[in-house]
Amino acid sequence: MFAMPSTIAPEVIACIAEGRQPTPHELERVARRVRADLGNARPAFAWGDADASAADQLSLRVAELALIGSRR
Repeated sequence: MFAMPSTIAPEVIACIAEGRQPTPHELERVARRVRADLGNARPAFAWGDADASAADQLSLRVAELALIGSRR
């Protein structure tokens, strides 16, 4: 057996391996990880300060895509 790569959230691996939808808790944990990985990054075409709620929405979308593979 090999070690799980630290660059991939364990929730993503579990959902893919088990062929199941993520729980709300897993979705939120992956979204938090996405936000942490992005740090203070801003959208490429943002002028001025980025909206914090927009960053939260984007991280949830990215987490959903990572866990489910497509948008519902």
